Amino acid sequence: MKWNSKIKSAEQALRRGDLDRAVRCYERGEIRKKSKRLSLGRQLAGALLDRAQASVSTGQFCVAWKDLDEVAKLNLQEFGEETRGRKNQLIELTIESADASLVRGEPVSALSCIEVLGRRRVMDWRLDNIKTVSECLNAANRFAAKGQFKKSIAELEKAKTVRPDLPFLAGRISALKNRQRQMKRYVTDVEAYALQCKWGDVSQSCKQILHIAPTNQVAFEAGRECRARLKKKTRRQLDSTTVGSAGKKVVVEQGASDRIRPMDKQSSGKKFLLWVDGVGGYLVCGGRVSSLGQAIDSAKVDIGIQGNLRSHHANVERVQGGHVLEPIGNISIGGVDLDSKVVLKNGQKLAFEGGVELAYCQTHALSKTARLDFVSRHRSVPWADAVILPVTSIILGPNRLNHVYCPTWGENLMLFERSGQWFCRSKQPMEVDGKLVTKETAIELDSRIVGNDFSITLEPV
Repeated sequence: MKWNSKIKSAEQALRRGDLDRAVRCYERGEIRKKSKRLSLGRQLAGALLDRAQASVSTGQFCVAWKDLDEVAKLNLQEFGEETRGRKNQLIELTIESADASLVRGEPVSALSCIEVLGRRRVMDWRLDNIKTVSECLNAANRFAAKGQFKKSIAELEKAKTVRPDLPFLAGRISALKNRQRQMKRYVTDVEAYALQCKWGDVSQSCKQILHIAPTNQVAFEAGRECRARLKKKTRRQLDSTTVGSAGKKVVVEQGASDRIRPMDKQSSGKKFLLWVDGVGGYLVCGGRVSSLGQAIDSAKVDIGIQGNLRSHHANVERVQGGHVLEPIGNISIGGVDLDSKVVLKNGQKLAFEGGVELAYCQTHALSKTARLDFVSRHRSVPWADAVILPVTSIILGPNRLNHVYCPTWGENLMLFERSGQWFCRSKQPMEVDGKLVTKETAIELDSRIVGNDFSITLEPV
């Protein structure tokens, strides 16, 4: 009979310790014998209460709540008082855990604890206390990231009136006042340098502001204006010679005006700058083949470096497993000079003539995207902290193995290419060019993406 097989399945699962399956079999089975159902229910209730107690001792409160709810569903009168007692104990432990998170200065963790009790309609004055202080701390963090230190200090003072016993509040208020003084000094420097048209100094001061206030909009806009002015100045200083022949673009290499080569179509039009506020700037070369050489306009290379290199010194080609380096000028890896193409490996240092040194990094286990870090003092034109060679995606966030490490972010942000179009995706809501996005959306090479604790800008090159 079907109901008899359900009983046997429940009993077997119970003996194996598979309580979840035993409960499912018990609830689905139509057990006609009242004594049999009562006996099996008592065994299940006892086992669930034991597991709930074990879960409480290891801090797995959600598992404990689930088991206690299952005991209540069994509707066994003799277990009613014990179940209520266990639930009251669990409420106390949850409140204690939330309070401990608050004392450690972890408002997000504290709020997640009391939200569980809120969904169960638990009423307790301590929950209101923890919620108020946690929300003040979260608001203080948001205001501080924007550089609104006065508002941030006011939120911490409000939290202090509710919970004067929290040990870290006085220290945070003092640190914010110090950052407020630093902000005033940096803003004064920006205004003074701007009047003198010292755009490099303005850019440096903006970086210092973004270091203490990563989402400060004024510093971001000022830094962007500086980069635009410096870019125009660099273009005026660099001499370029471009001639037309049979409707095709050609480039004259430095010191070799009699040799003309066609431009590489695969390496043009897929390059942009990625500015990450409070972190740095990155040159993204998305073509299948990226050329590398001296930063002179006549070279027309994808990765132009200010150093004593050939106008076209090397090619980096994207392949299925990573990247292949094709040496044109003198390049060595680990002291060995290259005379043919070589597959690059994570951690290798590339030594070019003229003292230029780059490190090839392919750190993320799930992505073949690579990064060229500057080991020597040389930098690219346009200026960047590193060069990113994407293979469909670029991952930014708090994981140190990401392509761009952003220690203050709460979640990862992914930029990925699909059918020639770039997209962005994050678990948290964000604004893309002023529009709210909750999942993923297409972006352009001049888009601005802003989240709760981050902001980035794309700039076409």
